[in-house]
Amino acid sequence: MLANRVYHVVKPRYSLRASLFWLLAVCILPAVSVSVNLAIAHYRLLRDQIHHGTVMLARQVAAELDRELAGIESGLRVLATSGDLIGGDLVAFHARASDALASQLVQNYVLVDRLGRQVLNTRRPPGTPLPATGTPAAITGIFATGAPALSDLFIGPVAGEPLVALGVPVFRDGEIVHALAMGMKPAVIATILGRQKPPADWTITVLDGAGEIIAATRHPGGGRAHPALREAIAAAPEGLLEVRGDGDAAIITSYSRSSAWSWSVAVGVPKSALEHRLFWVIFRVGFGAVAALGLGLWLAAGIVRRVTASVRDLNNAALAVAKGEPVTLPEVQLAEAEAVGAAILEASRTMAVVQRQAHHDPLTGLANRALFEDAFARQLALSERAGSPFAVLAIDLDEFKAVNDQLGHAAGDAVLREAAGRITGTVRASDMAARIGGDEFSVLLADANREEAVQTAERLVAALSQPYPGVSTPVSASVGIAIYHAEAKSANLLDTADRALYQAKGAGKKRAVLGVEPG
Repeated sequence: MLANRVYHVVKPRYSLRASLFWLLAVCILPAVSVSVNLAIAHYRLLRDQIHHGTVMLARQVAAELDRELAGIESGLRVLATSGDLIGGDLVAFHARASDALASQLVQNYVLVDRLGRQVLNTRRPPGTPLPATGTPAAITGIFATGAPALSDLFIGPVAGEPLVALGVPVFRDGEIVHALAMGMKPAVIATILGRQKPPADWTITVLDGAGEIIAATRHPGGGRAHPALREAIAAAPEGLLEVRGDGDAAIITSYSRSSAWSWSVAVGVPKSALEHRLFWVIFRVGFGAVAALGLGLWLAAGIVRRVTASVRDLNNAALAVAKGEPVTLPEVQLAEAEAVGAAILEASRTMAVVQRQAHHDPLTGLANRALFEDAFARQLALSERAGSPFAVLAIDLDEFKAVNDQLGHAAGDAVLREAAGRITGTVRASDMAARIGGDEFSVLLADANREEAVQTAERLVAALSQPYPGVSTPVSASVGIAIYHAEAKSANLLDTADRALYQAKGAGKKRAVLGVEPG
């Protein structure tokens, strides 16, 4: 009898509530994990974008300050060669310098002797007794260096208020007899900073060589910068660090030191702004997960199939992100899962955008066409507002094709790299050189008039026409020049430069031609 018995295996039984809970947990937790990781990745991308943005803004402001100071220095050099000054007619020179104040962003002009005593000050009538002390060491140092100098922030002995001074040597018979300096209020620097349009919680600060705050965008100047920032600036010309501001608040700070002077520009962003955004991203992800779980428990019988399908689609999208494959928004049946899918899609798009943000030519290291055109558009807008001149140079290497044909592309690449080095070595640090494509280059000359642009173009022709190492084929350069000025109001400078380049080619190459706007 026992042999005829049939034994049935009793399978465990689960309640629908418990089964649904575990099913929802298994389905939702992977998506939540992916979403949290994507949220963290999104935060890191945002942080890196802000870091990059602050560094670029610091460089931009430092370059703009260099351009402003270069213009003032040029005016000083012109005054320093005045016949009245060289001839010793200080009364006539006082009148000439006073007239020049109207066209400059300066407070006054001061002439000092080798001992630092003021000989002339446009804030006082000729013959008035002037201070024998109070001249910044940077200005008196001109007699030893023979080079222009920019002072740190100091109290002007005549003005009695904070100033910075820029000075140049005055030569007579080959010897330095005086130093001619201009005084400038920090408010002028603040005006330059006011042209920038950073986010509301960003702060731009200009520091002198001693770490004193000259001007800032969100608070008055004055005082010393954070010790950690001063140490970082002394150690490296550019960098990123975290400092503690007022109330012990953490500030992410990027800085860039001027390539011409001892000044620096710092851009600070509150770390709390980044943390606030991270909190809300994680909060939204967590809220969506909890809502999905609660809705699933409430509609247990009807949503098992939909949850399974939705999680499967989200997992596929997450795997595509991990593999770097194109991601499309999955067709899910739950609103919460759709929100997660949208977050995955947005993260995928953000990663793709970051990867496309390459702004430099990989062969030469110069700016590429996109970055050059962006800089050109910004310079054009600035010049249309301020009426400041600038120039565009279009450059093409003559006989470059013969190098490629005879020696191969490796030799051609070497010539392009050498040409890029010669271009950057010829133009100013504030100018932008770019490789447009092939053997075509462009240069943007900020604050350059006709004479300066032509001289620069001729120097480029000479530099680029020198023999190239390992290349027997003579390679030279043709340059087309286009000048912007306030009366022209033309946005066709690139076309003008190209036409001038073709004219240079047609006229026999190895030359620079100044373009003329049509009409």
